[in-house]
Amino acid sequence: MGRQGTVDDWRKDLLEIIESYVEDGVGKFEWVTANDENVCTKCYTREGKVFTLKELKEELSGKFCEPPDPDDRCRCTLLPNG
Repeated sequence: MGRQGTVDDWRKDLLEIIESYVEDGVGKFEWVTANDENVCTKCYTREGKVFTLKELKEELSGKFCEPPDPDDRCRCTLLPNG
């Protein structure tokens, strides 16, 4: 396993982040990448996009990220956006 966990570990963390934002009344989320050469193509296409809760949960299903090292986690995060 990579230093920071796996993509599946990060999916769980992102879902927890989403839930805490939802509890605070947030309904939209902006995808933010680490903006470097290690950002995978899937995440790069989401950079700066705003998603509803439903859209975001769909984005996080399946293989949502493909980091260069498959044992590493996604380094993207979500920002509240409405």
